[in-house]
Amino acid sequence: MGVKQVNIVSVALDEALDEAGFRHVAASLGERLGAQRIGAAVYDAEAGTPIWPYHYHHGVEEWLYAIAGTPVLREPAGHRTLTPGDLICFPSGHLGAHAVMGPGRFVIFATGQRHGPWLSVYPDSDKVSGPGGILLRSSAVGYWHGEGTTGSSEPVEIVREPRSSPPRPAVNLFALNARTQLGGVLGAERLEATVVELAAGEGSEPYHYVYGREEWLLVLAGTLGLRHPHGEDQLEPGDLLCLPEGPAGARRLLNRGTSTARALVLSTTGLPANVHSPDTGEWTICNASGVEPVVVHATDSSVVGGRRI
Repeated sequence: MGVKQVNIVSVALDEALDEAGFRHVAASLGERLGAQRIGAAVYDAEAGTPIWPYHYHHGVEEWLYAIAGTPVLREPAGHRTLTPGDLICFPSGHLGAHAVMGPGRFVIFATGQRHGPWLSVYPDSDKVSGPGGILLRSSAVGYWHGEGTTGSSEPVEIVREPRSSPPRPAVNLFALNARTQLGGVLGAERLEATVVELAAGEGSEPYHYVYGREEWLLVLAGTLGLRHPHGEDQLEPGDLLCLPEGPAGARRLLNRGTSTARALVLSTTGLPANVHSPDTGEWTICNASGVEPVVVHATDSSVVGGRRI
């Protein structure tokens, strides 16, 4: 039995929206791939037609990867055209405001909606929405009206987002140097990503799994062998899969082909994050930011990193 995977280039899109001037067809991937922390969906968009209203989130971070065509991104700085391979982050807050239209296919990754409070803001119509529905921002009050013994209070001054801000940084994953950590480059706060490039016959880091992190793997070019707890699968360009935390997500990449292969590894960033390599019994333990990870072998009882294990 292999790992669950989909190919974002060829996956059938079975969710359609055509309402109030917004239109797309899509396929949700998170549950299909067994993800718990990161969601994802593939979209096909028509030229000149946005898939959703212009919006941003509080408590949710989104990343967009352009698959095909020339999707057009609207952001606070204006409009720009994306090309296949472009990757961009929309952080929580007004700096992440965006809308996307076609023509093209793209995948949007998101983290935050399942594990914390979130709120969406629609600047064009001055609305907000959350799990409970959609409201007008102009209805905001700073008191519990009609409750307690206090009378009316002064109207609330609503602080709205600035009309413009600098364009979001973007990278193209086919032009980028491998092993570059992209979170800081893209202004991300909740996700990290790295481009992995393997020459013919080369393997990635040792077979391992992680407690405290969920990772997704997207093959960009070439073919890759993925060693996992049930054996080994061959992955092709466009293949996307989720590597869950714990032993079920154990993996190692192997390039058994004759040409260079390239992949994107997308990960949550929470701590603690503890890595185990079953082949060697080694653990790498990181429990706090700014603290050097402790490397421990399963049979080691000596002092490691200043601590007795």
